[in-house]
Parts: sequence; C-alpha cells; structure tokens
Amino acid sequence: MRISDIKRQKRNQNRFSIYIDGKYAFSLDYDTLDGSHIHIGDTVSDDGKKVLIQKDEFSRVRDYAHTLLSYRDRTEYEIKTRLFDKGFHAGTIREVLEFLKSRNLIDDKSFAGKWVDNIFTSRPMGRMKVEHELKKRRINEDIIQEVCDKKLGQDTEYELARKAAEKKLNSLKSYPGEVARKRLFSFLRTRGFDFEIIRDLMKEYFSDVIE
Repeated sequence: MRISDIKRQKRNQNRFSIYIDGKYAFSLDYDTLDGSHIHIGDTVSDDGKKVLIQKDEFSRVRDYAHTLLSYRDRTEYEIKTRLFDKGFHAGTIREVLEFLKSRNLIDDKSFAGKWVDNIFTSRPMGRMKVEHELKKRRINEDIIQEVCDKKLGQDTEYELARKAAEKKLNSLKSYPGEVARKRLFSFLRTRGFDFEIIRDLMKEYFSDVIE
C-alpha cells in the first residue's frame, strides 16, 4: 500500500488525513505524523498502519486527559471512567494512565490529601464521612486510611466538629433548646463525626448528656 496524499484537515488544523492508493485511510495528529516520518510515496503495511493508528489514539487519549486535568485534579478512577465514556480502547487507556501516573499528573494519595485539606475551610466533616466520600471516588482503602491517620486525628476531628456545630447553631437560635439540641446532634451525625465527640459538644453547648 502506497501513501498517495497527506492533507491537513480544514476543521482541525492539527490533524492530517492520510490517503492510501488514492483513498482516505485514516488520520493522524501533527505530533504522530511528524514522529512517524512518513511521506507521500512511502509504502505502509497493514501492521504499520495499525501501529500509526495506535500511536495516534495514545496522543488523543493523552490530550483529552490533559484537558480534563487542566480544570481540576481528578482521581485515577475518574479519568479512566471519562476516557471509557469517550469510547477509547481499553489498552490505550491503560497506557495513558500509566503515562500520567509516571509523571505524577494523577496521584490518588495527593488527591485525597488535598481533598481532606479542603474540608477544613469549605465543609467540615468527620472521619467516617471523609472515608465514605473518598471510597465513592474509588480511592484505594490503604491510601484513605493513611491520609486520614495523618490529617484527621481525634483532636483535629473535634475542632472540625466544633467549627461545624458553631456555624449550625447560628441557624438554630430561634429554636427551643431541646429542638436545637436534637437538630444539631442529627446534623453532626450526618456530617460523619464520632459519637463521643458529638456527645462532648452536646454537654458543652447544652449542659446535657446524650445517652
């Protein structure tokens, strides 16, 4: 098979249509084309054609992953899911994930650490809730435990619970004491705080004991 023409695409200036024996065969992006060193008049085998197409897909998958990561950090599972949804081949996705991990562009431990750091300022929650949220993102359980052990000790969780409670109490000022107490208790449980921590806060705020 002989390459009869190579044309830049009008709608995407970074892609080139490759013609074999006068008919459109496939397309390559600029980097893949430049790295392949193919020219009009060259011959290409079926295997050679497959290799070029695979290299091109790697570039497309990698570039799409880079686009996703340009908006915000993402877990490996999230990137993988988005790539599968886009219709890319499983083998290429695996290669791109390894490529991204080797360059620390996706790092679930780093993601989990930043996610936990964010709750200190955005939405305080307890360790149980944190673990649940990170598991939903398919982060490895060993990573979750390591990050939580490092960042969410008992004293830290207590301060997070206090911060969440004081903000919630501002919205409960008009409620009778018993109603406010029950609502605060329910709120803190929903946020995943440890029962002992909640009980201590109830004693502090309401001079009451939760049995």
